[in-house]
This record gives sequence, C-alpha cells and structure tokens, in this order.
Amino acid sequence: MVRKTILLLLAGLSLACTSAKAQFCQTYAEYEKIKQANPDAVAKYEAQMKKDMENYVHYLKLRKFMKTTDSISDTLTIIPVVVHVIHDYGAENVTDAQINTMLTNLNDFYNCKNDTSGVIPPFKKYVGDANFHFQLATKDPVGNPTRGITRRTSYLTYGGDDQAKFDQWDPGTYMNIWVEAFIGQGSEGGGIVAAYAVLPPSAAANPYSDGVMTNSMFITTVGNGDGATIPHEVGHYFNLSHTFGPYNFAGKANGVPCSDDDVDDTPPTHGNQFGCDLYDSTCAQGYFKVYPSATPGVDSLVDYPDTVNVQNIMNYADCKLMFTKGQVARMRATINSTVANRDSLSTIRNWIKTGIYDVSKRAFIQQPDMYPVADFSVENGVSSSSRHTSTTHFFLAANKTFYFKNQTWNDTVTSLSWTFSNGATVPTSTSNIVTNAFTTPGWVSVSLTATGNHTGATTIKNDSAVYVADPTGIPALGYFEEFNPTGDIGKYPIFNYFKNDFKWELVSNAGYYDNYSIRYDGYDYRSFPANYTGSPKVTASTFGGDFDDFFTPAFDVSSMGGSTANLNFMYTGAFRTGISFYMTDTLEIDYSINGGTSWNVLKYLDKSNIAAVGSEMLPYTPTNMSQWKLQSITLPAAAKTPATFFRFRYRPGTPDIYGYGSSNYFYIDRLNVNNQPLGVNTIMSDDRGITVAPNPTSGSSYITIKEPINTVAHIVVTDVAGKIVYTTQQQVSNGATRVEIPASYISVKGMYLVQVRTDDQTQTEKLIVY
Repeated sequence: MVRKTILLLLAGLSLACTSAKAQFCQTYAEYEKIKQANPDAVAKYEAQMKKDMENYVHYLKLRKFMKTTDSISDTLTIIPVVVHVIHDYGAENVTDAQINTMLTNLNDFYNCKNDTSGVIPPFKKYVGDANFHFQLATKDPVGNPTRGITRRTSYLTYGGDDQAKFDQWDPGTYMNIWVEAFIGQGSEGGGIVAAYAVLPPSAAANPYSDGVMTNSMFITTVGNGDGATIPHEVGHYFNLSHTFGPYNFAGKANGVPCSDDDVDDTPPTHGNQFGCDLYDSTCAQGYFKVYPSATPGVDSLVDYPDTVNVQNIMNYADCKLMFTKGQVARMRATINSTVANRDSLSTIRNWIKTGIYDVSKRAFIQQPDMYPVADFSVENGVSSSSRHTSTTHFFLAANKTFYFKNQTWNDTVTSLSWTFSNGATVPTSTSNIVTNAFTTPGWVSVSLTATGNHTGATTIKNDSAVYVADPTGIPALGYFEEFNPTGDIGKYPIFNYFKNDFKWELVSNAGYYDNYSIRYDGYDYRSFPANYTGSPKVTASTFGGDFDDFFTPAFDVSSMGGSTANLNFMYTGAFRTGISFYMTDTLEIDYSINGGTSWNVLKYLDKSNIAAVGSEMLPYTPTNMSQWKLQSITLPAAAKTPATFFRFRYRPGTPDIYGYGSSNYFYIDRLNVNNQPLGVNTIMSDDRGITVAPNPTSGSSYITIKEPINTVAHIVVTDVAGKIVYTTQQQVSNGATRVEIPASYISVKGMYLVQVRTDDQTQTEKLIVY
C-alpha cells in the first residue's frame, strides 16, 4: 500500500471540471534562494501555510457532515492582475492583445473551459474546476484609471529575473506578472526556462519578489504550443507543487526518485518531462488512501488511479490538460490563508479597490479607454536579436540615416504627428516609421504626438534621442580636452540609454589640472529594498547588462600617417570591493572612420586599469594629482583619417555577495591624440619627479613637481639663445604640485628649456611651442 503523508482530498466532494510543450520552471530554484537568505522567516510561513491548509480541510469535512450541497468551488474567486512588460522595444514588448489572450487562456484553464476530453479514463472523475477568474485591474494603487498594464524600457529584460521586477504593485492587492525577453538563470537540466513564480511562504518572507515572471515567448499559445505556462506558474503562486515534488528537472532517466506533491489524487511519480507516457505506474501500483472517520469501522477508502497523472498542468509533459480536485482544494486553502496576504486578494473590498468587478451589476469591469502614452524608439534599421547593443543614436550629418519607430501604447492610435529639428530631410511626418537624416550637427529635438481613438492626444518630446556629428575633423596635434565649460564639451555627447542613475556626467569637483573632468557614476547608493531591482549588470545575460557611451568629435589624425599616433587620457577610479572576482566593470574604447556606421575596438580596460586607487567603499573623489594615471593607446594605421571618432563605452559591474554594486566613480581628463612616443610629455613616470605638459603646446603649459618632502621649487624658462623669458618660485608640498607657465611668456614659436631646481633635484626639460 502506498500512502501519502499530507492532505488533500476528501472522498465524495462534488468538484468537477488544456497543455505546454516540455519546458523548465525555475520556481524551486528561486524558492531555495529566498529560503537560504531568510531561513527562519520561510520556515515560519511554511508552518503557518500547513496549519491554514489543515484548518481548511477541517472546514470542508464540517460542510460535508452538515450535508450541504455546496462544492468547495461554488464561490467565484476573482483575482486582480497587473502585467508589467520589461522590454527593449523588441518582441518582448508584447501587445495588449497578447496580454488579453494570456488572461483568456488562464481563465479557461482555471474554469475548465479548455478541452479536457482527452483526459484518460482513470482521471476523468478527478478533473477539478477552480472557479478562479483573473481580471486586469482598472484602478492603480493610488486609485487612478489603468488598463492593468505597465511598460518599462530596461536592459534587465535580458535575463534580469527578480532584478527586472520593476513597478511592483502591492502584492496583497494585485497578482503581479512580469514579462521579460528571456529568463537568465537557466535550469538544473539546461534548456529554456519558460517562467517561475514565488511560492506563498517565500513571498511572505520577501514580498518584493512576489508574483510571476515569464519569458515573453511563453505568454500566450504562440511559442509553447498550448498555453499552459502561465497556468502552471499561477498554480505555484497558489502553493501547488510540481506533481513530481520539489524538483526542477524531472524524469526517471535523471535519477529522480518517486515523489509526490502533497495532494492525494495526483499519485506519486518520477515526473515526465518529455513525451506523454500516460500509463506509467512505476510509483503508484496499488495506490489508495484511507480517510479515518469518527465512527469505528466506517473509514473511507479511496482507490486512486495506479498511474501517473501525466496530463496535469503542474507536470512538465507535453499534454497538460487538467488540475485535480485535490489541487483545487489546495489552491482554495491558499486563497483563504493569511500567508503572503493571499486571503486579501479576492474580497469584495479588494474588487472595488482595484476596479475589477461591479458588485451591483454582478459584472466584470473591462479595461477603460485611456489616453495613449506616446513613445518611440531609435532603431538601427535592420532586424536584430541584439538590439540592445546595435541601436544607433550617433551619426554624421547629412549622409547618414536614423530610423524612428512609433512605440505608443495604452490606447488605439488613430493618428501620429512627428516633428524634427536640425535640418531634417523629413521635418514632419505622420508615418509609423520615419527614416531621417539631418544637415545641422548637434542634438536633435524630436516630438511625437499620438492621438487615440476616443481620448485625444499625448506628446513626447525628446531632445537627447540622437546626436548628429560634425564631419569636420579637429586638428589633433596640440588639442587637449579638459572637459571644462570653456572648451568643446558640447561636442562630446553623452548617452544614458536606459535613463537610470548609472551614467557618464560632467563634474566640476575633480580634475587633473583643474576641477573639471568627465565621470562615470557607477556608485549605487540604494539599500534594500530599493536595490532589489535595477542592478547595473546581469551576470547571466549575454547582452552584458547596462552600458553608457560618450563620443568625441571627429579628430583629424591624417597628418600622423607616417608616425606613431596615440590616444591619451588621464584616469582615476576605484571599486567598492577589494575582491578581484567582483571587479567586473569594463571600459571599451572604439573608433569609427565612417561617421558612426561601424565601430572598431581599440582596447578594453578593466580591474587595475579602472581602479587607479584600488578599493574605496565611500564615493571616490580624487584629491591630488598623484592619484591619476596615464592611459596611452597606439592607434592603428586605419584610424589615421581626417575624421576619426572615438567612443567610450562603460559597463558597470555586478553586485557583490552583499548585494552592493561593485562600481564606484571613474574619471577621465585631458583627452588628446598626439604623435609623441608612448606616454611621453603626458604625465610623469614613476621614476621621474618633474614633467612638463602639455608639450608641445600652443598656449600655456604646466610643470608638475613630485616631491616626498615640503620644499621650494625654483623655476627658470629660457629660449634657445639662453634668454630668460620667465622665472618663478613655488612652495611644493608633500605629493604633487602644479605650476603654470603662462602662454604670454612663451608666445614665440620654437623650443624652450625649463629648469626646475629643488632641495632634492635639478631637472631640465624641453618645451616645444607651435
């Protein structure tokens, strides 16, 4: 005799009532993560869940004893739903119609409106009707009208999983469903992870994770054959296990032992991941259950089927058609449990609060007519599965083309109106996709007005969508970008593609020679629960997580064709961790010789080439020149053109074991291209205490003096004839001190000699003025 150790099914209860191809569910992997992080809390809620179920079973027995004619599913249970679409303007940006199809399909499975005619004879009488109805909310958490759908653009759509659970609405009020491009953590057996849910005990321990996450491929019948993925995960949401127990990868071939799901009318099984072996009785031969009675000698024996319930929605097989009556009882027990506030979802008060049911009319409330939300994307003009890295926002003026695509949502759009600045070849348009070029360099102002079918229009204006580059190259020799307000910073466009807090920015509190530089802000100030979503990087994503760019203007490097040319800049930075494994920030430096149409990698920098000062838990700001280092990159011959652009692409790092981002601040200053030998005249080397830069120069130059003690430096500048043109003295502190040679004293082109004498050393450097 095979007996189950835990509930549920009462013999004789009046419960009467379809599939997904082989897929992987990550629910139990997520459950273990939360359990490991909160063992005491999860254990507490597991015990409470068990107690609530035992009480519910007692209630059902009482109803039967009183000879009521009700079934346990005669009461309609209505669940308010909100769907959050996390996307990068690709196919994962599922439509409202797809979401409505998902809800219709979900309701069919939970109301036995799917085709259950194929259920094998042993299980026909055990088909259960949950009588659950899922309805998109028409009121948001503050009472505003909504269609029950939110949308957010994020790199975390590519495998962000829990980190992509943006915009959660109160999980005690709404069932949250998130959609992302793919789930990134994988499964025990490999293959595609279709979805995962959070079981009530772990949801109670960590409510910020509560809900269902699905791969966008599996949101409807398209992509998984029969649409059972979301019903399967919602089963987990209401505390159903896999029929084969708490395993992710099922099947005899994988050594999974006979196991069960704590539901009496789903016999023990190895599980069936592939195919549909309808009569496997390996684990269920002679399977029955005895239900004790208070009357001696009249215990109730139920002879359950001796074969696996392979057609169960909570299995992995390719023929999922049904829930059982016992599973319905378990879900009904869950909806009446206080664990994770499941009992607050389907109350009349909550129906009114979320706008899903009109009690007086006894009717479901449909999605309201809303204003459209105007939105657009900048496309690369070709179909690509890696849109995340191929989006085009930077091109030359006149002869390069941008693609603007309407992405308006929340209403049926009846008309569009585009306007563009910067000498657009198509200044206005009513098209869904606009192909455009521009004659005037600089940031383009784009305005899109979308008019809905009944509710008017909304407008989105974006002055930083695309940047039109000037094709005229700046003579490289003698040019230094200090990133100060008087320079060319307007020609260095910065792109924060995902509009988050991790980005390039111009700062006025740190620099090599002055207080100006460009900085990557990778420092995550957030603490739990704010940092539960929006991590700067996803380790499992092949798309690499967040990235941000800044571009240089075109440099004329053609005059250096016969000599070495170097891209130079000063840098300093830190990590928030001292563990090398977690120092995962990277800086990719690229060049383009065709105005941004394509980019070629010059160099990748990481670890010590980013963290000039090592680790620093507090936000890092350099305080002296000695903290800055030189990066000098030799340019290939192909990069020596009259108009060579450079792109600096920063990817912030993965959170460390404590959940904090590993990134800190990273600074760049004094960017230049010159033909001097590698590193010469840009910064002092470790074994020299004095350097002169910029050199050559067409204006002022600076003497940097590095001394281990406090002293006085005597400085004399002479021309080639030995005539003194400038002299000064400067108190030198312990560390590095900078002294200016004003341009007015070295205005004549030619060579000068700069002598610096301190108590510790005397050194003479050549200075070239052109």
